[in-house]
Amino acid sequence: MMRSIAVILLLTMSFAALMAVGTEEELGPGLYAELTTNRGVMVFLLDPSNTPLAVANFCGLAEGLLPNDEKGTGIPYYDGLTFYREAPEYAVFSGDPQGTGTGGPGYTIPREPGAVISTGLPGTLVMDGLFTESSGSRFFITIQGDPFLDAKYTAFGRIVSGERVLKKLQRDDVLESVRVIRVGEDAQSFRFDENAFKELYASARKAEIEALGETNPALPEVIKALGDEMVKTYTGMYYQVLTEGEGEKPKSGSQVSMNYVGRLLNGTVFDSSIQRGQTFDFILGRDGVIPGWIEMVSDMTTGESRRVVVPPHLAYGEQGLGPIEPNSWLIFDMELVGFVDG
Repeated sequence: MMRSIAVILLLTMSFAALMAVGTEEELGPGLYAELTTNRGVMVFLLDPSNTPLAVANFCGLAEGLLPNDEKGTGIPYYDGLTFYREAPEYAVFSGDPQGTGTGGPGYTIPREPGAVISTGLPGTLVMDGLFTESSGSRFFITIQGDPFLDAKYTAFGRIVSGERVLKKLQRDDVLESVRVIRVGEDAQSFRFDENAFKELYASARKAEIEALGETNPALPEVIKALGDEMVKTYTGMYYQVLTEGEGEKPKSGSQVSMNYVGRLLNGTVFDSSIQRGQTFDFILGRDGVIPGWIEMVSDMTTGESRRVVVPPHLAYGEQGLGPIEPNSWLIFDMELVGFVDG
């Protein structure tokens, strides 16, 4: 019996040693990402079956296949970036060309709720993000697992070699390269070119919007009516630019003048500056307007108009106000007439 146990342990250790080498021939079937850093090499097994969009986005950027605002198509996106943040013994963060934690490729992606890899394990590869939206490129790797993160982020890979390298990583270390490794037929058939990414993105966005209809039956059609140019913010607002503006954007302390119409999901107008015949003027970031307005106005230019769908947590929340019932989504047609810096 003892001899059998010893043999099993020896075989297990031998397999682990082979995996630690990280060469393509020694990896089992699957899609892998090899991250080479100044501290050494880590290899992650990715999960395209359950998190296809996150995996396609990561691999597509890594191989320079996806258009982006930072490096453009044809240039590996992650090569040469730094680990811009370190939470000691918890996680390390990378994927931001600006190195500030706010940069990205110029787009975000829906968070995928179907992940089966848990952030409760060390060495989990996770898309960073906020609320229901994932960053377009920023990611973090858990050093100490935290299952609480499963409800907030998309985990799309797990480490299979390089655990010692992970523990050495610190802020300002360099991600020298990311190489995608395909082993087996399934991995070879998984596509992450621009067309494949667009298909996965559209499918994930559709599923996200349809899920909102479970508690707000009218909401999916309202969002879909924004059209193909619809944009979703990190915080959960959906909007469409109706008229382009020009010039600078207002900032905290600016005196802004707005025209707007506010509607409930059923189309009922609950407030309108146009009906009153005067603009709504306020100091951005100082006067008491809802958080969704502050975020949206801060991103507009003079003359720009948008149709915006605002979730409850950025509007009047659980309290509601007047004709606005608790936990109501709201629709605003809003125009930045002008502003003066404070």
